[in-house]
This record gives sequence, C-alpha cells and structure tokens, in this order.
Amino acid sequence: MTAPGVLSLAGWSAIGTLVLAVASLLALGGAVGQIATMRVAARRDRAYDYADRFNQPDIIALSADYGEYWRTHSFRHFKSLNGDERAQLLVVPNLIEEAAAAYVRGLIDRDIAAQMLGVLVEYMWDISQPLVSGAQADRDEWTYGEWKAMQEDTKARRERSRHRTLRLRARLARKRRRAESRPRVRLRGLRC
Repeated sequence: MTAPGVLSLAGWSAIGTLVLAVASLLALGGAVGQIATMRVAARRDRAYDYADRFNQPDIIALSADYGEYWRTHSFRHFKSLNGDERAQLLVVPNLIEEAAAAYVRGLIDRDIAAQMLGVLVEYMWDISQPLVSGAQADRDEWTYGEWKAMQEDTKARRERSRHRTLRLRARLARKRRRAESRPRVRLRGLRC
C-alpha cells in the first residue's frame, strides 16, 4: 500500500513507458526527416552529375558531330553505317535517354534538370527527329519515349519559369516607378 499522492511502482512504470514511446516516435520522425533530406540531396546531386557529364569535352565533341550528321543524313543512311560508327553516333542520344529515364522516374531534381539540361534536351530532340522517327518505325513507338517526355516537361517548366521571371520584373519595375513618382520629403535636413 502506498501513501496518498505518491506514485506506485506501476505508475512510475507507466510514465517511463510513455516517455520511452514519445522518444521513440520523435526518433522515428527524425529518421524519416533525415531520409527525406538525403533523398532530395541525392536527386539534386544526380542532376548536377548529368549536367557535368554533358559538359565533358568528349561529349561536347560527340554532340557537335551528332548534330552535323543528322542535319545532312537520313535514318536509312544511318542504318548502312558499320556498327562502330552507329555506336559512336548513339552515345549522345542514349546518354540523354538515360538522363530522361531518371528524370521521368523522379530520380533527379526536375527543376535543376530543366534549367541545366532543358535547352540541350530540347535542341537535341529537334535535331534527332530522323533518328527518333526511324528508330520508332524500325523498333517500336516507345523508343526514346522518356526523352520525349523529358523534353516536353522541361520546355513547360522553363516556360513557366520565364513567365514568373517576367512577372517579377514587371512588379519590380512598377515598384520602382511608384517610388520615383512619390514626392521626396525633407525631414530635419535629411532627404528621404
């Protein structure tokens, strides 16, 4: 028997269990938050890694060769090339398709990818129409499907970003004009 106002052993046990449960829930919440933060950082890092890959001198040279080839040749001519030449020409579109697959699946940060890779992806998509249409007719309609999805999404994201920037610039210009049109007041010899 315990005195009134004094907790029994069972009462202290219940309080200890409650404290432990709350601490466990807080730890679980912290772990979930840390995992989410790490995933965001990993997606961002992957986007920068792809941007770095496309900025390597050998990929830049291959991109230039690729663009020149598809401006003047057809898919039929491409099919007549030997395997090494075809493989060399497919490095850039396959790298774009790899980045696009990660983009579509949400494995890279879409906003960063749209800003850093969007123009390249859209430009190469336009140049690559002989390859894409020929490959789709030759294999299946889903060939380079992720690339198409990425270029459509990056184009829309970049357009929205451009509109936001234009609205922000217009708002800042209105504020500046309002500030310039207000009469200046002199207070105690200070100009405000």
